[in-house]
Amino acid sequence: MELHTAQAFEAEVVPLDVTIVMPCLNEIQSLRHCMANALEALDRIQRVHGLAGEVVIADNGSTDGSQALAASLGARVVNVSRKGYGAAIIGGFNAAYGRFLIMGDCDGSYDFTDAVAMIGKLLDGADLCMGSRFKGGIAPGAMPWKNRYIGNPVLTGLLNLFFRTGIDDAHCGLRAIRRDAYHALNLQGSGMEFASEMVIKASLRKLRIDEVAATLSPDLRDRAPHLRPWRDGWRHLRYLFMLSPTWAFGVPAALIAALGMLILTIATLHETGLIQTSPFGESWTVIGAMLVSGGHLGLIMALATHLYASRAGWSPPARWMFALGRVLTLESFIITGAALIGAAALGIVTIAGYWSSIHYQPLSTVLPVVIASLLGSIGIQTLFAGFLLAVISGHQANFLSDLQAPEPAAAPGLVKQFIRPIPVYSVAAVALAVLHNAIMIGLDWFGVHYVLCQLASAMVLLPVGYLTMTSGAIFRTRRSWAAFASYSAILISNLPISLALLWLLRGEMALPMLVAAPLSSLVLYMWNYVASFFALNRTGEPSVA
Repeated sequence: MELHTAQAFEAEVVPLDVTIVMPCLNEIQSLRHCMANALEALDRIQRVHGLAGEVVIADNGSTDGSQALAASLGARVVNVSRKGYGAAIIGGFNAAYGRFLIMGDCDGSYDFTDAVAMIGKLLDGADLCMGSRFKGGIAPGAMPWKNRYIGNPVLTGLLNLFFRTGIDDAHCGLRAIRRDAYHALNLQGSGMEFASEMVIKASLRKLRIDEVAATLSPDLRDRAPHLRPWRDGWRHLRYLFMLSPTWAFGVPAALIAALGMLILTIATLHETGLIQTSPFGESWTVIGAMLVSGGHLGLIMALATHLYASRAGWSPPARWMFALGRVLTLESFIITGAALIGAAALGIVTIAGYWSSIHYQPLSTVLPVVIASLLGSIGIQTLFAGFLLAVISGHQANFLSDLQAPEPAAAPGLVKQFIRPIPVYSVAAVALAVLHNAIMIGLDWFGVHYVLCQLASAMVLLPVGYLTMTSGAIFRTRRSWAAFASYSAILISNLPISLALLWLLRGEMALPMLVAAPLSSLVLYMWNYVASFFALNRTGEPSVA
């Protein structure tokens, strides 16, 4: 049921192009200010862009009289029974008359006049325009420190890493979107994760996302906000993974499968006498097989969720799927699964025959049994996966049938983007390594503890490295706190990786430091480049703040 004012029927007389939607739940303290501000924004939009507009209050069950006050102030009130921030926004958008939709909180923290520039971006061809509080300014006390320096940069950094949106502030509540783009996204989130869902799905659908400066002020209420930082932060984080099969399944699966293969390979080389020492005993081979089997299952889940996302319209099909098009069929999975199961059965029979020949004495190693069992496990998973993927593909044996392949020119573009920065990156990496060693050696000469030396080096290398990598000559990205958070996470990951490599190469495999150190550096160089590419590289032109 709607509470109507004269403005509710204005669309029948004057076409309305812009709708400002504010979610409302007992906001009577701030509502008068927000309505005045929203109406001022509509007046400016009328004068600057020649577009008429309306204000919609999406009420989520207020009990303090907010509905009547909003109607008296000139808003159209839409009652939304489904609870939650996202549900209120969706209800307001669905009831809006405008072809350009603006959303903003009803607590006085946002200045709706900042949306005038957003409408300009939409008129210029953008599908979604985000506000950036880090560009526009955050007033003292407007944002808790844990949100400003931890939650927002981390979540925005992860969103940019997973989906390469290239925005500075993924959780700004002031944004504008075209009505056709909103309907195309089919947004469903009822809670605070709605904010991430909009950006993620827009990025997956390759919509044009622009960003303008927006200010943030302390809200005008004397009660606690509806936002719960830890709960809502977790809801945002889990949503990032739910809409990113690559990072939810693919990357972890590839890492654990690679670790398992490393364990089994070293154990096999040691068992065959090709290497003299091995850090991995009998028990480790079982763990290695578990990791490989689990990684294989994770990769199947990544493929399944990619197919589902493509068919559900969340994202276009990935180029790598079409590169594997000939093997992504039910028959290929059945044949591969059956072959692996047959190889496992043959291996087990052979082991049983050998065991019989030694009169059932204990085997000298369980490695052959482990490998045969692993082949059988992977074979069964592959066989079942074939039928699962066929069901997801609409009960079709060709998993990619009815999916539109990406443009042929797209794949070389990505390859060129990956290869292009390598020479300059290598020079920069060497220069940063020299700077790191100079700091470490210099401080050590003055008697500083090596832990403090490492911290001091990190404090210098983080900003210097970030400015170098985002200069435009290496990675094409806009400088932002989100990008800095992504780059910082990459450098911080170096320490555990470096320690693990040195433990394996130097401690367990007993390689001389002359060999272990260069190998460790080579692996770190490759890891840093790949991680930096996906965290910082953008497809647009370089833009340096």
